Amino acid sequence: MIRCGRRKKLTFSSMLKGTIIENSLKDPSVLQSLRIEKTWQDGSWTLHSVLVDEDAALKTGGYLAEGPWYIHFWKPGEDSILVVFKDKNFWIKYSDKSTWTEAVEHGRSLQIPDEQLDFIIE
Repeated sequence: MIRCGRRKKLTFSSMLKGTIIENSLKDPSVLQSLRIEKTWQDGSWTLHSVLVDEDAALKTGGYLAEGPWYIHFWKPGEDSILVVFKDKNFWIKYSDKSTWTEAVEHGRSLQIPDEQLDFIIE
């Protein structure tokens, strides 16, 4: 399970925000251990806006099903994005597309369409 820390009090400012596509998970019950802020449908996908600490975010790749999936997280108000694939993680800068190259190439190698490798943040 993904846990948001070892009994330490986590504040909104210490957490990363992300969107998880429920269909991308091997076992959707892992969502029960996350702080879900919002859930919505987009076609056949069920999406969840979540808040997690960095350690938990780094582990989410282990929960992804086989296939062309990734999750990305960001700290609200900051420029860094953590892109998590099943087998590899990347830190990129939202404002500097040159830092996206390795993450995008890795996504393409997994057959993720370019238009889905946009790493949108709020």
